[in-house]
Amino acid sequence: MRNKRNLLSLLMISLVSAISGCGIKIEFQEQTEDLTAPPVEGEDSAPPMEASAEEIMIEQLTPNGVMAMAEDNLSLAVFNAEGKQLDFMQAPGIGSGDPQNLHLAGSWSENTPLPPLIYRGWEPEQAILQSVNGIASSLRTTDAFLSMAGAEGQPAFAFSEVALDANAPHSYLYAGTPDSIDSATAFYEMKDDQMVMALQPVAVDAVGGQPQGVWYTQTAWGIGGVDLIFPINQGLFFFDLTSGENLQALDNTRNFQGISPDRQWAASVEFDYVGNKALTVRNLETGQSVTFALHPASDRGAGYAVFSPDGQYAAWLEAGGSLLGDPPFHPRVRVGDTASGGVVAETDSVAATQVLGWGTVSFLKPAGFLDAQTVVIEARGEEWGTVALLKYGFATGSLSVLCQGSFAGFVYP
Repeated sequence: MRNKRNLLSLLMISLVSAISGCGIKIEFQEQTEDLTAPPVEGEDSAPPMEASAEEIMIEQLTPNGVMAMAEDNLSLAVFNAEGKQLDFMQAPGIGSGDPQNLHLAGSWSENTPLPPLIYRGWEPEQAILQSVNGIASSLRTTDAFLSMAGAEGQPAFAFSEVALDANAPHSYLYAGTPDSIDSATAFYEMKDDQMVMALQPVAVDAVGGQPQGVWYTQTAWGIGGVDLIFPINQGLFFFDLTSGENLQALDNTRNFQGISPDRQWAASVEFDYVGNKALTVRNLETGQSVTFALHPASDRGAGYAVFSPDGQYAAWLEAGGSLLGDPPFHPRVRVGDTASGGVVAETDSVAATQVLGWGTVSFLKPAGFLDAQTVVIEARGEEWGTVALLKYGFATGSLSVLCQGSFAGFVYP
């Protein structure tokens, strides 16, 4: 299985190759007595510190912007950590800014053009579209699209389709880049007439912009309900595109709820509906797990887990009550230490209502980490279309408005 060590090794190989190819040689010499003046102490005189492969990876997995869907549901805006709008992109025919429906196909920095946006489109026909400078073109038609996931800051992405076959879902997984996805064939498929589950990609590993492996889960298909709070998933798997191996990271007794950017941690609850609904995070490298005890009022359990870029912290949603209002629904976002299993901070809909100045906050969901100690939270008002993003600095307990609009993903350097 590709874990943190594999990713660090690949990154180190790339770095060594790049340095060797450039002919760069770094030498450190001892001070001699020939100096005519003592060296000046300070940062400028200190030898440069070489960043470790892990530090470089964390930097690459730390977002430098947040994408939010505008009220017109046809365009996306990019904001920095201070809530300043940095860029804007038209996405004709997109219809939804759900991150499971789109992927920003490349890295980005301020004052440079945004990379292509890949997304599920509805007009003039259902297709996977690409928007470049606000002009959309079709990459591949699909009338059975289910979900999409991409590699952070790279063109590689994966998507799944599902169709009804003899009263059972038959689903397919594909992977590629904007240049190759039109001709891609399914690398894995599944027909499930027992549990009625379908394949859903959740993360993509890539090297040099090309997909190397796809993380996926099995998700409940055709199942919904007004009072359904958390996703219903089963297991976590990794398909190695380089070898054809299909590996299982979490067994089918676990309801998958999130994976860390470095792929070291996976979050889940028990799949059994009457089982323990406390969130458990598992280290996919060591196999060790910790469980975060539920808040006493969280009778609906936990889910929607996200992780900090360094994997030290997880944030998740816990809830009590009913979305139907009897008893009143009460969501809270909690943050925990993945090493100890201790809950270190939490905020809830009461605090969010005060910050936003709304009459009601009907739903909260952690969207991801801006940095090691800042969580982006999506908040919705009494009407579902009233939506904004909050910035939660859990180390200090600060909660503030980041921007208006629904969460559509991060941009990466």
